[in-house]
Amino acid sequence: MENELLWIVVFVALVATAIAMAIIAVRRNGRGVDRILKQLIVWTAIAALLPLTSYAGATLLHPRTRLKDLMEQSQRAQSETYDTRDVNLRTQARDKQEALNKQVATEQRLFNRAMFWIGFPVGLTCLIAGLLLRSTVVGSSLALGGLCTLISGCYTYWDDMGDALRFISLIITLVIVIAIGLLKFGRPYRDEDLVTARVA
Repeated sequence: MENELLWIVVFVALVATAIAMAIIAVRRNGRGVDRILKQLIVWTAIAALLPLTSYAGATLLHPRTRLKDLMEQSQRAQSETYDTRDVNLRTQARDKQEALNKQVATEQRLFNRAMFWIGFPVGLTCLIAGLLLRSTVVGSSLALGGLCTLISGCYTYWDDMGDALRFISLIITLVIVIAIGLLKFGRPYRDEDLVTARVA
């Protein structure tokens, strides 16, 4: 999970860099580049820190110390399996390793559940807030960071999540995003809106 979270943060940073390059390329005369870069820093920070904050919240809800301890014990049991030549000791070490692997899987599932129960509401709340905010930089970064947080929370628990919970979480998110999209962008443009957009 830690590697997956790192890749999400890297992805968000790359998207932010690509957007910054596009903006700077469009503004050929160079005015306002310092403001754009500051906005980019704020945008990247919010979008990247949201999934990390969700992960940290899940570790508060279900600390990973027991999981790390069990994984170390499992590795020791595995090395004991290969180090001994005695068949009885090897069988005992394998049994111990299998029991520890089951405990590791249980701990991982519990942490993934905590990740879902933190990531889903935080991600959905930030997605909604980001779509409703008027500030483009803060709103878009909150929306993207919220979406990444929501996805990471659901993705980690996806296989262990029941079918009903999976369906309900997806339908809630879909209905809310469609409702906000219709509320904010559902009305057709009028001629004065186009004139105002050109002037701005």
